[in-house]
Amino acid sequence: MGIEKIDYQRCNGCLQCWDTCPMDVIRVLGKTVYLAYPEDCMCCYLCELACPNDAIYVSPKRTKSKPLPW
Repeated sequence: MGIEKIDYQRCNGCLQCWDTCPMDVIRVLGKTVYLAYPEDCMCCYLCELACPNDAIYVSPKRTKSKPLPW
């Protein structure tokens, strides 16, 4: 699943989540962050931990891709 929610009521635009994300999942438009590539999220929780306002929730449940029929 990865990043499940960004609470824009709590987000103050500090960009710490964007700066912390190793996979470049989060993008910035002005001072607003959004999920550009949610499928690339590794569920590392760094963005959630970096957020001083608890505006990001990362779901621990990661969906598995289907195995290829080799």
